[in-house]
Amino acid sequence: MMNRPAAQLIALGAALALQACQDQRKLTEPARRGVLAPSVAPADPPGRHLVVFTAERVPPDFGDRVAQLGGSVESALDNIGVGAVTGLSETAAAELAASADIRAVEPDPITRGHDDDEATDDPTEQPTGEATVPADATASPTTARFYARQWNMRAVLANQAWAAGFLGSRDVKVAILDSGIDYLHQDLVGLVDLEHSTSFVPEDVTRHYPGRLPFSDLHGHGTFVTSIVASNANVLAGINRYVTLLAVKINDSTRASSAGRFLSGIVYAADQGADVINISDGREFDKSKNPGTIAASERAVNYAFRKGALLVTVPFNDGADLDHNGDLVRLPCEAANAICVAGTGPTGAAGVNGPWQNVDAPAWYTAFGRSAVGVAAPAGAGPPPTVNVWLPCTTTPSQTTGRPDCRAGLAITHSRGTSFAAPHVAGLAALLVAQLGHGNPALIRARILQSADDLGKPGVDPYYGKGRINVARALGVLP
Repeated sequence: MMNRPAAQLIALGAALALQACQDQRKLTEPARRGVLAPSVAPADPPGRHLVVFTAERVPPDFGDRVAQLGGSVESALDNIGVGAVTGLSETAAAELAASADIRAVEPDPITRGHDDDEATDDPTEQPTGEATVPADATASPTTARFYARQWNMRAVLANQAWAAGFLGSRDVKVAILDSGIDYLHQDLVGLVDLEHSTSFVPEDVTRHYPGRLPFSDLHGHGTFVTSIVASNANVLAGINRYVTLLAVKINDSTRASSAGRFLSGIVYAADQGADVINISDGREFDKSKNPGTIAASERAVNYAFRKGALLVTVPFNDGADLDHNGDLVRLPCEAANAICVAGTGPTGAAGVNGPWQNVDAPAWYTAFGRSAVGVAAPAGAGPPPTVNVWLPCTTTPSQTTGRPDCRAGLAITHSRGTSFAAPHVAGLAALLVAQLGHGNPALIRARILQSADDLGKPGVDPYYGKGRINVARALGVLP
């Protein structure tokens, strides 16, 4: 629900929108004439390693010890006893690992996550070159221009929650750990905390977009995810109309990252007071080869949980059976205090605005498992656009922006992937924090699980977990 007068919100939105409009006129047209090359990060330093200490603290002499071995410290996470270092040879890494206070020293390469669908479809009926306008602070999210296409919002009964007045609160903070956020997009302008958002990625955004902040989104994935959690509802509706978003950029313009950046992002978000953390990404580790990295991931998620943040994440898009995955573990999906969200999607549709068939069918690509999946949420089915999730394009595209239609300068696109299931749950968690209060992620998680619609086999199901989320029931709008 609104926590400040509507007049203030409208005035703020108008001022920010004017800034956005001026910025977009200056910056997006070159991108439409010819797609810009990404602001490439410096070459990955050699010898990247994750250092996990026996105690959940980093000793004061850590930097000196690493320097003596020829390396440097990229990050030191004193709250969980983990450090990320570069420049160590294998011999030096082994010598460091022999220290009595160190549990493990393991390679920490820069790798790409599991991609969502990036196929090209006919981008019909999409707006181009629209001026940015302030959102109407009094309007329902259902007034968004392309809301009619959003089967996903109606599938989780978000529209019924909005009708009952549950629109979110600016007092609730949601951290998006991803490729950044397009904070000047008309559906997101004014929602992002510019002062406390940050980037752990060394790429120069200003090379092609002068004046843009380091956490700007050159890929598009982070903006996609964010728009489902919250939106001004000019183009597309989000679960929340009012929330404070924290951009924590851990993926570069190709969606590449490292375990160290994931951990740094989680700890940073928790320290900034995030109520909810969304990570529509993750990595798979071998329990026998990466016990330190696995332990560090659990520590980070547990730290965030103790600080009052509920972490929402994904099981990936490869259809894997996580109940029978051998010694492999997917993180943060399988961390004890995270909610891992499987995907659902329609089996068909009569047209771009529906009606849709069986919107709660398990997405054919979603990874599954009773041991991993907590709940399910809309993710799209593909390949026809009629059964995918519609998403806003970033206004800062690069050659590595995932969707061709976004690289072409169109305003919206469509895609599928569990990446888009998670932010439905993160959005619901934010609404519940506004209703139930801060600092109790266990209560928020329990409400999400208990209120889900039990689909598939009765009880916990490998494809649905406790069920497909029901926003209206979770908030008490429905019995």
